[in-house]
Amino acid sequence: MPEDETPPPSTLDAVKTVLWAQVRKAKDEFGIEMNGETGILRPANHPSASGSIILGDVMAMLMRVFGAHAPPRIVELPGFDEQRWRIEFGDEVVWVEVASRPYWGLGLLASSFLNQIIIRGPLERRCRLVLDLCSAMGRPLWEPMRRKKWARVTGMDTKAHSEEWNRHMNQCRTALRLEIEKRESRIAEMKKKLVGLGKDEFPDFDRRSAAAAIERALRDVDVSSKALHEDNAAALERAFARIDTALIEADPEKEVRHQVFEEEDEAVIFHSVSAEDVEFEEVFASAPALEEFEDSVAEVDESLPQETGAEAEDLLTLEKVGSEAEIPYIDLTTDGEE
Repeated sequence: MPEDETPPPSTLDAVKTVLWAQVRKAKDEFGIEMNGETGILRPANHPSASGSIILGDVMAMLMRVFGAHAPPRIVELPGFDEQRWRIEFGDEVVWVEVASRPYWGLGLLASSFLNQIIIRGPLERRCRLVLDLCSAMGRPLWEPMRRKKWARVTGMDTKAHSEEWNRHMNQCRTALRLEIEKRESRIAEMKKKLVGLGKDEFPDFDRRSAAAAIERALRDVDVSSKALHEDNAAALERAFARIDTALIEADPEKEVRHQVFEEEDEAVIFHSVSAEDVEFEEVFASAPALEEFEDSVAEVDESLPQETGAEAEDLLTLEKVGSEAEIPYIDLTTDGEE
């Protein structure tokens, strides 16, 4: 796909994503810090935790792959069933709401629960979050334990759920694949630029280092393709960063600008000193010894205030400077009845 070509318009909702996930395991208990009629999710041993709540494996992983976010807010507190709740969390751009409900077996098992996940925010961030969640879980979250009851509660069968999850993941895969193709195009352009580089152009440019940088970029393109095949978006982004760095190293024009910048800095700092006119051994030899510094300090000390032997009490006496008259004593212990 050419660099200036954009992916086809998405058929996904432009505002929010609604998905359903099957819970398989229950994670450790967490604590609840009460905040009016709602609560804040805290570790179980938090000093402000007054209640307990059980999160499933889906919710625990979702908070982990989301990244940095404010403490989750429990908008529906659990009752007798500690795995029945509704929690909200997010950042300034994306907001997630998760509801945990039993749909078979009276909620006696962890696998009796499902999670309804509602994500609001930009489509790109929503699709990336869905891809990261599925990749981290390592199982199809839309596969229920009880198909008929699952379809009755969610209003969709397993096939419809699978299509909805995969539409989001494919949207993210398409965007990542486009980024790979953009970098492949940039590498091809850089190779063409280096091949057509004249011998007299950029004489200080290291062409061998540039060729090695191009080879590193090509290897990272393969790494990014494998990461995309494994739905490992984090590894893919690290490969992107290495490719971008290698392309900067291989560009002779950026190298020249970098050198000019350094030369200007050196000219400003050392404009009055020339290394050819200065013998550093003579400069070090002519530097005063430690004893000379001590003598000079002693001479300076003569102009500084000298010790007078005055005590702290003398400094606190209330005498008028330059006058023999003392401040009259006033007795403040009298009650003023006179």
